[in-house]
Amino acid sequence: MLVHMNDELEKVLPEPEYEKLVLHDAQIAKTTSRGDFHRCFRCAEWVVELTSAPEHSHLRHLGRELEAVVHELHDTDWAVEFGAATPGRIITDVELTWVDDAVKAATAAAEVSGWGAVPWEQLLIELIAIEPSEH
Repeated sequence: MLVHMNDELEKVLPEPEYEKLVLHDAQIAKTTSRGDFHRCFRCAEWVVELTSAPEHSHLRHLGRELEAVVHELHDTDWAVEFGAATPGRIITDVELTWVDDAVKAATAAAEVSGWGAVPWEQLLIELIAIEPSEH
């Protein structure tokens, strides 16, 4: 999941931001897929947060559908626990689209506000830190 996000960000980031991205390559390489469901879900939450900010209100349409998904998963704890409690679980295409949505929302926000106003790197740091221990 992190490799996918990294690849997608490489396609859209301008040079100064790309240089920040490659600084995380070693950390990404040390992660496993155990936290991928939570990472994907965090991307969905991030899109909702980003598009809810007043400075990005023009992107509200990008977060509307994900807002319902985030709300539903928060209300159904079993779905979140299922993602964490299933070692070796492969993330679904739907979950991977949440990652793609985060990159799309970041790109759209950067077109208006510039990449400096888009906290993509903070999201990446959060995603790297999601590394549940084996049970």
